[in-house]
Amino acid sequence: MARKKQSNEEKGETYDSKENPFSVIVSFGILLILVFAFKQSMLDANNIPSGSMIPTLKVGDYLFVNKMRYSLRLPYLGTELLRIDDPNRGDIITFIPREETEKNYVKRVIGVPGDRIRIRYLGVCDPEFPVERAKNPQYDCSTEFQEGRYQSPDLAYIEYKPNDQGDWQHFTYKELSPEQSQSILVDADSASVLHPSIVPGYQSDVPVVFEENIDGNKHLIVERFRGVSLDHGSICPTFNTTGCVLGEDKYFVMGDNRDDSKDSRFHEVGAIDRSSIQGKALIIYFSIDWRDQICYEFSRGRTNAEFGVDGFRLDDFPVEDQVEYCSTMDQYIMHENLWQYLVRTVLYRIPRMDVRWSRLGDLLH
Repeated sequence: MARKKQSNEEKGETYDSKENPFSVIVSFGILLILVFAFKQSMLDANNIPSGSMIPTLKVGDYLFVNKMRYSLRLPYLGTELLRIDDPNRGDIITFIPREETEKNYVKRVIGVPGDRIRIRYLGVCDPEFPVERAKNPQYDCSTEFQEGRYQSPDLAYIEYKPNDQGDWQHFTYKELSPEQSQSILVDADSASVLHPSIVPGYQSDVPVVFEENIDGNKHLIVERFRGVSLDHGSICPTFNTTGCVLGEDKYFVMGDNRDDSKDSRFHEVGAIDRSSIQGKALIIYFSIDWRDQICYEFSRGRTNAEFGVDGFRLDDFPVEDQVEYCSTMDQYIMHENLWQYLVRTVLYRIPRMDVRWSRLGDLLH
């Protein structure tokens, strides 16, 4: 005979469909603690707000940082539990600068502990500079200005002696063509690296992209005519002559945008401590061209009484779009509060943004 199935009520079993609010809060709190612990000690996500690493990292890039590449640290406290490895020349690292401890900087390692390092600024036309020249550069190597030609760029010529021994060693360079340079830099969201034909007003110099080879690590850098004064910021008085020796656990870092980078060449950053290094940049997982810097420059009054608005000559962000989507609010991006940022983002930034799909998944080296 078939046996009747007893309901839960007949068995005397009851279930409470309401969860305990306290247990929900505790579970959510534990989850947050674990997520932030993972972020602080294993894999972090950073965004790029400035142009110091152009063209490797552009304004608006979002990247993952491997925080276990060099050290295992105690979450929240940051105490180093285990040193796994040390950075090499050419690595892109994140670190906490000594005078801006609330920020993370992203730079490239140029010198390692024990190196004697110096930087001299040489013209690209200087025969001492080890560069594979482009066939048809737009600049002119003569010292006299010629109509329709730009001045040749100066480059930070880096030399080093490992462990302060032997002869000076240096990196090698290959110059990209003008067309390649302009194509790479046009969406960088930085007026300082745009071709003069794009920027309002007159400029006598042109940015040039080079492939830099550091111990087999090939990457791109950008240089232009103006040099960087080191008179008041060098890490030692003989930095550009006989050089400086990096002490124990000291690293020398620079940005790939060599003329627009706050790095070890200046006293605000200087040689950085090994303990301040947070991790190694791993991959670009998203990239948006917000055009913040373009609109910042545009909104500061680039007008011409005779010809009207004199904006940036960008094919994918023409002057009429700059007039519509660049606001006076863009003048104050350095000092805006959260509410102003949200208003500016909704009304202006989102309508003008462009996703750089081709950069998604780029491995950093």
